[in-house]
Amino acid sequence: MSGHDRHDHDHCGCDAHGHDAHGHDGHCGCGCDDHAHGDAAPAHGLSGAPDLTFRVADLDCPNCARAVEEAVRGLPEVADASLTYATATLSVVSAAGTEPAAVERAVLDAVRSCGEDLELTDEQLERLDARRGWFAGHRAAVLLGASAALIVAGVVAEATVGGLATAWLYTAAALAGLAFILPLAAASLGRRKADMNVLMSIAVVGALVMGLVEALGGHLEVDTFRDAAIVIFLDQVGEWLEGWSMRRSRGSVEGLMELAPETAHVVRADGSVADEPLADVEVGWEVRVLPGERVPLDGTLVAGDSSFDEAPVTGESVPQDKGAGAQVYGGSLNTVAPVTVRVTSRADSGTLARIVSMVQGAQAQKAPYEAFVDRFAAVYTPAVVAVAAAVGIGVPLCLTLVGALGLGAAPDWGAWVWRALTLLVIACPCALVISTPVSFVSAISRAARMGVLVKGGAYFDIGSKVDAVAFDKTGTLTAGTPEVVSVTPLGGLSRERVLALAAALERESTHPLAAAVRAAAEGSGTPALAAEDVRETAGNGMTGTVDGAAVLVGKPDFARTAAGLDGDAGRAVDDAAASGATALVVVVDGRVAGVVAVADSVRATTPEAVSRLHAMGIRDTVMLTGDNARVAAVVAGRVGVAEVAAELLPDDKVARVEALRSQGRTVAMVGDGINDAPALAAADLGVTMGAAASDTALEVADVALLSGDLERLPSFFFLSRRCMAVVRENIVFAIAVKVAVLVLAVLGVAGMGAAIFADTGVALIVVLNGMRLMTPWETRF
Repeated sequence: MSGHDRHDHDHCGCDAHGHDAHGHDGHCGCGCDDHAHGDAAPAHGLSGAPDLTFRVADLDCPNCARAVEEAVRGLPEVADASLTYATATLSVVSAAGTEPAAVERAVLDAVRSCGEDLELTDEQLERLDARRGWFAGHRAAVLLGASAALIVAGVVAEATVGGLATAWLYTAAALAGLAFILPLAAASLGRRKADMNVLMSIAVVGALVMGLVEALGGHLEVDTFRDAAIVIFLDQVGEWLEGWSMRRSRGSVEGLMELAPETAHVVRADGSVADEPLADVEVGWEVRVLPGERVPLDGTLVAGDSSFDEAPVTGESVPQDKGAGAQVYGGSLNTVAPVTVRVTSRADSGTLARIVSMVQGAQAQKAPYEAFVDRFAAVYTPAVVAVAAAVGIGVPLCLTLVGALGLGAAPDWGAWVWRALTLLVIACPCALVISTPVSFVSAISRAARMGVLVKGGAYFDIGSKVDAVAFDKTGTLTAGTPEVVSVTPLGGLSRERVLALAAALERESTHPLAAAVRAAAEGSGTPALAAEDVRETAGNGMTGTVDGAAVLVGKPDFARTAAGLDGDAGRAVDDAAASGATALVVVVDGRVAGVVAVADSVRATTPEAVSRLHAMGIRDTVMLTGDNARVAAVVAGRVGVAEVAAELLPDDKVARVEALRSQGRTVAMVGDGINDAPALAAADLGVTMGAAASDTALEVADVALLSGDLERLPSFFFLSRRCMAVVRENIVFAIAVKVAVLVLAVLGVAGMGAAIFADTGVALIVVLNGMRLMTPWETRF
């Protein structure tokens, strides 16, 4: 019926699988190609599907992740590899003809050579003979503790006895730190890379050598040994703090994974209940969920009424009361009474698995700002190393030559070398590299707790710039469940008879408005009538025979082909349109028998959400709908959108979105159905509605509002603006401090203490600043 909204609610069959819960040897789950607007892209795109997946334990920084990825990718047993820093997930494509055990062994050795380790199952540890002794497993903590203790002892000795004993204590503290990073530096040089471990090793070893030379020359400088010990100690503390912050960020994903219980109470055919592992539960089985337990899998309630806390899944803060026939999500909490649920999806393809997969995929994406930082760091680090070499060797050499010609005093080589070592500490790029991912990961985690899935950091960038929002109507601005709001009987028929005739034909239709007519007829208790010779005229209505009479149900224009719409019939049609309802005219044997008005209710949160968007400065809001213009105008007036475009086909919606973009607008399109997918793809930012939205819409969209209403949309835009403000703060702060300390170090004003702050201090500050995004504080900076 063309009087119906042309909104299609069919779903496709795309499955989105979650990752293995432990990340040891699971396989890549999602078979969908992610839709990516902007410049979002994985850090490294694999050349094929990964056949082995590992979890890297306690990954500390992006540079460490890059080193591990490069080491594994360079193995002859590996065709390709990619390490997602945010989730510490290492995906490996094995070389052709290589045994899995050989690949596992080679990957483990490569990862350990980089100072990291894999989280392995007990079976893998035994098979690979990979169990490590206590010291090997706690080596970093032991060496860090030894450094701290020796530094404290050195401070005490310096304040009491002083002299050579103090220098030896500080030297021992520095050597304890070097015992950890020197093997990593050697492995890095073996890959022909000069990472921060190489830079730090050169700086600390150089300081110790310089102090030793001075001591042998009869001039003991305890400060030199103390600075070397403190530099490497604070560097290790800074890396631990960075790792701690990122583990906090990853905790949101791990928390999602842990929402579903490990077993389900399966109801057998004889009525008995047995616990089964979640992975063994099949679609169609029935499971019992007791009060205080979480729903194990997506399903439909078949017995019992209860209230469900869906906040961890959809972000919905108020528990939802549900009865038989209602959909429940895996991971939601049953709070009141025992219920029985018929399972509708397996553990690896349900809503919770899809959420986890999308969040992990989001954290694997790189935003343009991250690409800029990587490019900057790639140039900045070798440039500073070159400057350090020029300062430590070139400048004193030139001054020595000048002095030899009698044109000046001989230079203090020790002072210039010390400046060069200071520059090497400044050159460590960790603070700069971590400045953006920690912000995006924190924002993604915060959004997930709000019930908003964001597919990558790039979409916060786009979201912060959105100044025009286009909405689909049905299922987005409205609830998407039309109801009969009035029946106007004409020609002497009763209300019940009109509904019964309309329902007889509409039983052959799958359209949402037809379902509303059938539901109204059943609710009124009218007897069901049988229809014969039923035909549907696409976009217009239904015709058939009921009790020997020719019956037509459809839009007013279609009804006019069989009967006149004047007098009371015309007024009833006009009244329905004026109230925002769709008029379905019932014609019997060429005479109008009645008018059924069907309307889709506006979501309760929609007007407030649109008002908040306008308050944020997003004043270009437009409704794109296939419904008729009068109905669309009434709905638009109720929700407060600024512009209406009605009676549109999917291609027309795309054209409207592209027209907005051609005007220089950054456009977000919000919809939930298959017919919205082209417009979602055409917009700068695609936003889909609901955990149960069409799989096509979820695949194409960049952002998903799991709660099924628009309440979270303004919150997402606000978080996007806040996220990008923090990203810019981190980048500017990290670069500004490093450049300032760099200049001061070359001039001899800034010493090793300032260099430590430029490296470890700045890294800690940008990490803590990025972690602010994990909090609900709605600051504007």
